[in-house]
Amino acid sequence: MKAYFDKSIFANPVTNYFRWIGYKLYYQLKNWGKHLRINYGTVVRNCTFGYYNWVGNYNVILNCDIGSYTYIAGYSTVLNCKIGKYCSIASNVKISPGTHPTSGFVSIHPSTYMVPNFHAKKYVDENQFEYDEHVEIGNDVWICANVVIAGGVKIGNGAVIAANTVVTKNIGDYEIVGGFPAKFIKKRFTNDEIKVLNELKWWDKDEEWMKTNISRFWAVNEFVDHFKDRTA
Repeated sequence: MKAYFDKSIFANPVTNYFRWIGYKLYYQLKNWGKHLRINYGTVVRNCTFGYYNWVGNYNVILNCDIGSYTYIAGYSTVLNCKIGKYCSIASNVKISPGTHPTSGFVSIHPSTYMVPNFHAKKYVDENQFEYDEHVEIGNDVWICANVVIAGGVKIGNGAVIAANTVVTKNIGDYEIVGGFPAKFIKKRFTNDEIKVLNELKWWDKDEEWMKTNISRFWAVNEFVDHFKDRTA
């Protein structure tokens, strides 16, 4: 049996440091000129980045597509996720952390229904339980500390997820949700304002456009009034 723990005997502060250096150099050199920053202890695999991404300490980020200007604070696990631009992800967030079958199957232990990729004993040659791991997160989303987002969830543009929330269902554009499980609290803006923001797609504008219009961002009603006749 080839166990995950076979490799753990080599884990120590020195090897972990060089492991992190390897990830950091690989991705920062691969994204040279994009101003990517990967901080201490973070593991990154099979990911793509935009511009000006910042990743804090001790994250695990696997199989993700991360849009420009999005940052992820420390101690988060982000898996199988497409994240838009200008997103703010706080500390200790868990995205698509996995699931187990809770009905129909005799056992919830992975060794009985799926090919293990960790230390579980192998009883099957093909996975018998499939679930949607992929998470889609829109642009300008704020995910607060200690949030858990289940696999298969879609989160709309401009959404806010309060601290300690567990998300198991889709969240619409510019909705604020919170609780366990997540419940709708309110919309950030009116439907007309949301329509203009989604049609304008300011998050896709270049830096010169942002610099020219940044003062309009501080009052949504003025922003919308200025651009509502210019959206496609």
